[in-house]
Amino acid sequence: PAIVTLITSLLHAKTAARNAAKQSILQMILEDHVAAAENRIPTNYQNILHEFDIYTAKGGNSYVHDKVEEYKKWFADLEETKKVLK
Repeated sequence: PAIVTLITSLLHAKTAARNAAKQSILQMILEDHVAAAENRIPTNYQNILHEFDIYTAKGGNSYVHDKVEEYKKWFADLEETKKVLK
């Protein structure tokens, strides 16, 4: 029984860490989109990539992967637009 409890606890911790990273990623993406809409500089790029590393290590799925790839493209386009406007 102790081993089963330990394994269950470890699996639960992995799932909890993955879910926390997922929520953090989605929240930071939203924050950056709102900041850009308000003509402020998005500031979460590195944090999103860090959380994505955690999410992936904990067995994350393609939904968040797709969202992060969309975000990275959006951010690169935003950076390119800033360069053009200078």
